Formats: sequence, structure tokens, C-alpha cells
Amino acid sequence: MGDAVEARAIVQQYAPNIMCMIDQNQQTYQQFGVGRAGLGAFFAPQVAIDAVKITREGFSAGATIGGDVMQMPATFVVDRTGQFRLAYYSRSIADHPSDDVVQAALRG
Repeated sequence: MGDAVEARAIVQQYAPNIMCMIDQNQQTYQQFGVGRAGLGAFFAPQVAIDAVKITREGFSAGATIGGDVMQMPATFVVDRTGQFRLAYYSRSIADHPSDDVVQAALRG
């Protein structure tokens, strides 16, 4: 949801050995069939459950600095040969693959 400078800082802090690609004009989203959210993606029960959970853990959503708040999330893991190891299309704005699923994809 931010710009390239913000993304670079986050990747450096949390995953310095991972390549993170930024697509500010959303061409890649379109090519990979990652759609935009409808109201159902914002008001899905899991969104409310996750919001309560993270609030109880002391986290809160930050201000949206840029980007398309209606863009659905997706997670892809591509190996060095260009083969997709994971293609996860989120069902709501709160839906993300579990750490175990991503770790398994990274191990190949």
C-alpha cells in the first residue's frame, strides 16, 4: 500500500534476502488475474475476526499512504528457474497464506 521507498525499507528490515517486486501501476495484478475487492471482501466475517485479534495483540492498521485500497492481495513464490511454487489468491482483504504454506513453498 505504499511506494517503492517504503517497500524497500520493510523488505530490508524483515526479509533482506527476499526479492520484492513493486507494481505501482498494477499491470502484474491484471496479468495474474488478481482482482479488486468488492464490498464482500471488506465485510467478510474473517476480516472482523482478524481485526479484533490484532487489536487485542496491540496492533492497529496504519494510515494508507498510497496504493489502491480496493486491490485484493495475492501471494506468489517463484523459484530461481521461474517456476511458481505458490500462487495464493486471497478470498478477502484479511486472507493470507499461513507461514507454514509460504515456508513450504520457499523450501521447494
